[in-house]
Amino acid sequence: MTRISRWFINGLLATLPISITLYVAWWIAAQAEGVFGGYLRSLLGVRSEATGYYFYGLGLACMIVFLVLVGLFLEFYLGRLLMTWGEALLARIPGVKQLYSSVKEIIDFFNPDRHRGAANYMVSVTLLPDVRVLGYVTRDTLGSLGAGLGGDDDVVVILPFCYQMGGNTIIVPRRLVRRLDLSFEDGMKLALSGFVLSP
Repeated sequence: MTRISRWFINGLLATLPISITLYVAWWIAAQAEGVFGGYLRSLLGVRSEATGYYFYGLGLACMIVFLVLVGLFLEFYLGRLLMTWGEALLARIPGVKQLYSSVKEIIDFFNPDRHRGAANYMVSVTLLPDVRVLGYVTRDTLGSLGAGLGGDDDVVVILPFCYQMGGNTIIVPRRLVRRLDLSFEDGMKLALSGFVLSP
């Protein structure tokens, strides 16, 4: 029975990530068809799915083109200006402000462009003489934030929790931080998996 249980667990661990990924992909495609598909069917004069020029998947293709165009628009000054104005408007609505900021922070966490530049690099932080923790720097200096939070010799480090989103934000002297020769993606893979997954 122990061997069967082990086989079951191994099978579950092997198929669960694939199943979840496929389900999320299917859900996104279904949502795209629901939003864009109905509009395209009416636009193309289709009265039933079996007739006309519409075919399943056209809504998903339309969504991809729409997102590419939005991304292209945000490359221009006007697009960034409208985005900033829209975010400022959402920040004034009670309840919506908290929801939007939380969702945006989670989405921004997976944005590779966010982790490029002087900050957002992996470090080890010495908390005790023989204890080091893995984290990533979000600010190289606190000099511009005012008195009480820190100074030019302090850095802000996020210590991510293992196997879940979130972490602790700490302010430590620069001398306790050692930069690691790891990309942000590889470092987060180690931190979030508890060093189970190798980069």
